[in-house]
Amino acid sequence: MRLLKFTMFLFYRYYSKGTSDRTPYFSALCAVVFLIYMHVFQILILLDKVDEVLPLNKDDDRTTKYLKMGFFLLPLFLIVAYLVKPQDLRMAKYDEGKVKRGGIYLIVYTILSIILIFVLAFIFRKK
Repeated sequence: MRLLKFTMFLFYRYYSKGTSDRTPYFSALCAVVFLIYMHVFQILILLDKVDEVLPLNKDDDRTTKYLKMGFFLLPLFLIVAYLVKPQDLRMAKYDEGKVKRGGIYLIVYTILSIILIFVLAFIFRKK
């Protein structure tokens, strides 16, 4: 729980600056849910269960695919939103050194997670 809140805080702080400063909580929430679902997909790729869990058809139009993905992402989105409230992030105080280290770790972690999902998808692709 502490790790989830700290990760949300890092994203919240990042999105509080620049063009997304009106929706930092929503942007942070989306980023964290995206990271969690990347790991879900890594596990599904390893187990060869992607098609069974996420029923996307090649014949579906773009709107249908987006709706299916939205319904797939919604439960975790609501759980994380329930666990980490916007006021928790606004009131959070962390040591600046810890925030800098955490930001660097988060960037490296995200890059490695993206690389891993591509490697797994390449290794376990269907022929």
